[in-house]
Amino acid sequence: MPSTAAAPKRSVVTSELTGTQKAAILVMYLDEVTVRSLFQRMSEEEIRKIGEAISRMDHVEPEVIQSIISDFADDLGRSLYLQAQGRAYLENVFPAVLGEERAHRMLRSIEPVSRQGFKEVMGRIQPGALAARLEKEHPQTVAVACAVLGPELTSELLPCFELNLQVEVMMRMARLTRIPLELLEDIEQLLGSIDLDSGTQHTMKADGGKLVADTLNGLSSEIKDELLAALSQRDEALASEVSRQMFSFDMMKDADAKGVQNLLKEVERKDLALALKGADVGTREVFFGNMSDRAAGYLKDDMDAMGPVRLTEVEAAQQQIIALCLRLEEEGKLMFLGGGAGDAIVE
Repeated sequence: MPSTAAAPKRSVVTSELTGTQKAAILVMYLDEVTVRSLFQRMSEEEIRKIGEAISRMDHVEPEVIQSIISDFADDLGRSLYLQAQGRAYLENVFPAVLGEERAHRMLRSIEPVSRQGFKEVMGRIQPGALAARLEKEHPQTVAVACAVLGPELTSELLPCFELNLQVEVMMRMARLTRIPLELLEDIEQLLGSIDLDSGTQHTMKADGGKLVADTLNGLSSEIKDELLAALSQRDEALASEVSRQMFSFDMMKDADAKGVQNLLKEVERKDLALALKGADVGTREVFFGNMSDRAAGYLKDDMDAMGPVRLTEVEAAQQQIIALCLRLEEEGKLMFLGGGAGDAIVE
């Protein structure tokens, strides 16, 4: 009876194949969409040679295909390792494949200009000099620049402008939700510092109201009050919203002791307990330190009895107390010292 044992597999030898034949086998292995895209990047002579090699192939064993793909992957891996890595590799390959202009746009689409990079460049320019270059630009351009620079740098830049421009910039900045980076081209052309691409628009998120609030908190009281008053004349609702965002509940650490005591006389204990559930230790101690030991104990018991609470409820309670603080500040019954609360008084 003849043996039914499987014949030993013959070793696959691809060294006898030419480079064109191997390329032809790889092309036949790819799907048509990929092949069309590949041929668009090849010369007519290259396509003709591969086409001739394909026409002479009646059948290719699966083992040969696997061996060629394996060899190709190994060669590619060594090529990627020996040449540039990461973005450097793309910077080498894209121009050759796509052309300089398309490569530049593609690289920008992969890695748009960064906020940090813009801040580093602009931050090296003195505020007065930067303001002198920006003040003739459209207020929207200045607002975008300030939004990217951030509150700390904008607090130094803003007082260098005339009051009218300050208000215009603040109003436009407060309404920003996304920053179109193409607007930064105006600044790049003016300063010649940032390499931006005009072919593709990218955006970065922005909380305009918070940016304005943080910027104003970095200004002196005199400049801040003047700017808020001017902003209120132009848009009272916007000025009110900015004022609200300027105050965070944990700023109570900087309130004077007498002001905290005035606040405690008007706030509901349950609202205060709920608000303090989301406050840091320092803020809690400001309130506890301005209460009698018994009252502080009751308040702590109320907080413990609440158990877990929704963040939205905590924030709502804090906003109520913030509104009360702002009213007391207007009435001269509460002050923010900037360097922490005053000496605690226990009643």
